[in-house]
Amino acid sequence: MPSFDEMVRLAKNDPETLERIRLKLIEETIAEAPENCHRRLRGLQFQIDMERRRAANPMGACVRISKMMHDSLYTMRQTLNAAIGESTDDLGLAVEEPGQAQVLSFPMQANS
Repeated sequence: MPSFDEMVRLAKNDPETLERIRLKLIEETIAEAPENCHRRLRGLQFQIDMERRRAANPMGACVRISKMMHDSLYTMRQTLNAAIGESTDDLGLAVEEPGQAQVLSFPMQANS
């Protein structure tokens, strides 16, 4: 695998080569996984590729893929919590009822 600096150079100067390396590494990773996981991994890679295509730019793709990961982790957390009988509320935080607050007034200061 090329170093990070080499990949940056390829991204700037030879994106086609970088894309070939990316695809090769994806295929190697899927091939190394157990056979019964290949279909699921290919499906996941398809979803990732579609999010990359839908994004307007590389940063947008990164945000979309990051959201996919966070959504997946959130779903896993809810499933695990439900399996052990714990709450599956949105954030897992205790929600307090709003209380009363004292509003303080601050005198206006003239511009110096």
